Amino acid sequence: MLNILKKLIAYQRLLLNSNPPIDINSQNPLNVLFYVFAFAMLVFINISLFFGDTASSDTFIPFTFPIITIWMLNRILHGDHRLFETVPVSRKYTALNIFLLPIVMIFILFILVYISAAVLISIIIGFVSLTNPQGSSQLPPDSALQQIVDTTNGNLLMLCVLIIIIFVGTTIALIKRKKLRFLSFVVFTALGYGLLLLLKINMPIYPATGKIEFIESFSIMPQSNAILIIVAIATIIISIISVYLGSKHYIGKSASMNHS
Repeated sequence: MLNILKKLIAYQRLLLNSNPPIDINSQNPLNVLFYVFAFAMLVFINISLFFGDTASSDTFIPFTFPIITIWMLNRILHGDHRLFETVPVSRKYTALNIFLLPIVMIFILFILVYISAAVLISIIIGFVSLTNPQGSSQLPPDSALQQIVDTTNGNLLMLCVLIIIIFVGTTIALIKRKKLRFLSFVVFTALGYGLLLLLKINMPIYPATGKIEFIESFSIMPQSNAILIIVAIATIIISIISVYLGSKHYIGKSASMNHS
């Protein structure tokens, strides 16, 4: 078991090392324009769906991190630095590691972000304690405590969104044809954004802010349990189908190359 784990870690490191360096001196202005446009769209989607008075890492991280990892995976699979292809392993093993890589990258990003946040919060609390020792021990008023709601349903929904982006995005990244891959990303993004926007439009107003706050409003939504069950079942089905189609495409591509 330990030996298998070591091999997985070694291959994951090889995949990460296969990420080609970003050419900041690229002579093609279309590449720069594309990255600017993609970043602007990511910011727009985040703001239009999740930005509000209670906006936090509960919505930003589950939506942004998988997109970053899929972008990196796409560069690894279709770049000119594919070191992982030089190792004599089966295509099934490579496909397994490809689907595992985004999960590993998100786990690493989570750790880095929360460690950085913990250090920053500790510094701020320490500074406040030194400058205002009496005020640092004050508790929020009762009215503020009463506004706290159970956001379990909202957090679980965002977890499902994260999983769907990972598995569907990985499957799309495995598509060889560039135009078909790009079109698939566009359709997936438009469909996902449309469904989330439709859900947000039908959410109730969060009383504490008088606005629709994605996590809180969904959590107090009367239909949230039913919607969450449907989304959870869809997430499992989509993940299984994505792994099947992505692995079949990747392994089948190898077989067709060998016959040719």
